[in-house]
Amino acid sequence: MTRILAYILIGTIQWMPLLSADQVQTQAIREKTEKESGSITFNAPIGWRFAEAKDLPKSVKVMVIGKGINEFPPSINLGVEEYKGTLAQYLKKIKEINASKGFVWKDLGNVKTEAGVASLSQVDTKTNWGEVRMMHVILQKDQTIYIMTAAALACEFATYYKDFFAAFQSLKFT
Repeated sequence: MTRILAYILIGTIQWMPLLSADQVQTQAIREKTEKESGSITFNAPIGWRFAEAKDLPKSVKVMVIGKGINEFPPSINLGVEEYKGTLAQYLKKIKEINASKGFVWKDLGNVKTEAGVASLSQVDTKTNWGEVRMMHVILQKDQTIYIMTAAALACEFATYYKDFFAAFQSLKFT
């Protein structure tokens, strides 16, 4: 579990090469996530681009990147991890891991997605680009944890909140 959180954090805060397509269409993201992660998908914001799959950690199945105001672009990624415990146990471990690294983690309660009710949390961390805010939607089905992470500079996060929240709510199993 520590590995997937580290990969998501690293993958989120690194600049990823982008595909040449001008827009990420909802159907394209659906096909990619279905192929890569089985049967879960989400609607990416219009105009966002895929990160090159070869540059993503194995646990991150898809990542889309928007155009940022500064060097650090907003992004959304979907990670998958096998986990035999409960969602409550997983969240407790996430809180412990973040605390051990000095990150500010907040449990924001639940959010309704098309896949069901999921946990919503927030992490703030300092990077070379400045303070980055990440929101996570974490959902468990059977023995699999699905983590959808939206990230942007903290000072710009509100600019992308509507896109992030729409993507979170669109998370669904097909």
